[in-house]
Amino acid sequence: MEEELLEKIRDLELELELLKQQNRRILECAVEEKRSLEALAKKAQLYFNNADLGYVVLDANQCIVDVNETFTTLLGYAKEEVLSSEMRILFSRAKQYQEWFSKVTASESCAGLCHLEYRFRKKSRHSFWAELFGRSFIDDHRTLMIWSIRDISQRVKSRNMIDKLSRKYQKQLRDLETLLDIIPVPVFIKDRYFRYIGCSRSFCEYFGLSKEAIIGKTAFDLYPIEIAKRLLRKDQEMLECVHQVYKITTVSPATDKEVTLEIQKKQMIRNGHFDGFVGVFIDMTESEKQELYLQNRINEEVKKNLQIQAAFQEEMIQNAKFSAIGQMAAGITHEINTPLTYVKGNFEMLLEDMEAFMPDSVRKQTMLKDAKTIQEGLERIESIIETMREASQKSREQKEPTNLFESVVSALILSFNRTKQVVAVRLNERLFTLQMPKNAYTFTCTVQKQRIEQVWIIIVNNALDELIKIDAFENRKFEITLREENGFAIVRFHDNAGGIDAKILPRIFEPFESSKESSGIGIGLNIARQIVLQNDGEIVAYNEGKGAVFEVRFALTKRSKRFYSDD
Repeated sequence: MEEELLEKIRDLELELELLKQQNRRILECAVEEKRSLEALAKKAQLYFNNADLGYVVLDANQCIVDVNETFTTLLGYAKEEVLSSEMRILFSRAKQYQEWFSKVTASESCAGLCHLEYRFRKKSRHSFWAELFGRSFIDDHRTLMIWSIRDISQRVKSRNMIDKLSRKYQKQLRDLETLLDIIPVPVFIKDRYFRYIGCSRSFCEYFGLSKEAIIGKTAFDLYPIEIAKRLLRKDQEMLECVHQVYKITTVSPATDKEVTLEIQKKQMIRNGHFDGFVGVFIDMTESEKQELYLQNRINEEVKKNLQIQAAFQEEMIQNAKFSAIGQMAAGITHEINTPLTYVKGNFEMLLEDMEAFMPDSVRKQTMLKDAKTIQEGLERIESIIETMREASQKSREQKEPTNLFESVVSALILSFNRTKQVVAVRLNERLFTLQMPKNAYTFTCTVQKQRIEQVWIIIVNNALDELIKIDAFENRKFEITLREENGFAIVRFHDNAGGIDAKILPRIFEPFESSKESSGIGIGLNIARQIVLQNDGEIVAYNEGKGAVFEVRFALTKRSKRFYSDD
């Protein structure tokens, strides 16, 4: 009995040892599984935070419960700033949030909510277009939604540009069709396969067919077979030549009489490849020949007369342009000045409220700093508007006491949009900015103010045309100085663009003298000299150092004054 009992005890001990081993293996497996799950969770979190898209997790009340690092980078919020906040803080407009919310609540699973486009607002208050993809999931018996956010501002901008260009080209196509219809001679357009894809009303009338009956057809559908074969050979030659002129003799479909047609064609190129051609044919019967001859003679005489009068009319054209620009500027300044005054007034009250009611904090200081930048921008707009208003005032073309320094500043303001891209202009040894006061110096002369400003603009534009040939921006120099000398005010323009060609320098102020290769007909400086002489002034040009110098002098009406501080 005792032996049996001992045997049972040994069996129980053996069973106990086996159970302990099994428990150890189960525990080891559990620990290993826990480690795997933790590693998987870390990997998932790593992927979540390093995804290309911003992700935001929402609860059933559309409140934010989690975001990834891409989200914080994209929108500028720290994770702690948005947790428990409603999704509405991300939308730039409440109306867009309501639209998104309606789609979410109307969907049962969010599985189909994709390609949603809304304007989001970053913490910096800048807006951008975002594309959203949403899906719901269950976590700890809670229904949550995860939304991906992609910045598609460039895509939307490109899409809008494509739509704009499409509308533009459709309008151009309609305009082209209208233009073709009013041209009194037959005009046709063929594609690369020599099929008619467009024609004028005169072309349709010549064949007695509608445009629909011609489009898509070939020469074999409109001309006799022998004429069509010759036209096909000529069309094929257009693959190698840009312009083609030749004559054919055929029978007019309208009169059944033999006519001689002169056909002129011009090749069309798209993306570097032949894409068809546009052509016109003219009835070269005797009467048409005489009319064409007379028309050519008229054109030649008109062209000759226009060439003779070009030098005298150019100044009138320039004055007309300035007058038109002045009228347009007057309207623009009036329309902008009213809302600008409203914005400035409200912005100043906003600044007062911020200073009075907001507690001191880093955010307040940041907002005040940003507000100062905005205020400087508003003042810059106001300065430009004031200059445009002065320039738009109707010129009486009468000489009156004028501050030459003020006129130079006005001309530089009007040219600033171009000068800032070409060179840093220095005026009386100071870098010119839109904030430079117009009364910093006084050089009073009796001249026609707006015409003298035109002189400055001509000289400045000539200098910019040469300076832009210098590759590096920092290597370009353009200095304007005003000084008094022996009772005269002298305005000096000096650049480092290489100077004036020695062959042209003696005739620089004569009509049609120009060193420009791509633009200009050489009358700008001639106009400038005429304006200066009409205002009893003097203008000279010479080379100095590595550039050209233009000096304009007028007799001073009053002694010059200087108000600009050197501090």
